[in-house]
Amino acid sequence: MGVIGFLKLLCATLLVAGVWFPALTLPAAVGLGALMLGAVAMHLKVRDPLQRSLPALGMLALCVFIAVGS
Repeated sequence: MGVIGFLKLLCATLLVAGVWFPALTLPAAVGLGALMLGAVAMHLKVRDPLQRSLPALGMLALCVFIAVGS
């Protein structure tokens, strides 16, 4: 769990740094998107209600939007 948290913070920091260094945007969005895809998969695996999966789905959608736009 600590490794996942570290990776989320790292990708989020790289996304912010992508404002000044655009080459970082795509890898950060893809990395964070992969983490969010895993989060959605785990929510489905443990049969959480949809409401608990919405934050991860929203972040996944934003990461896809950023990745496609860059």
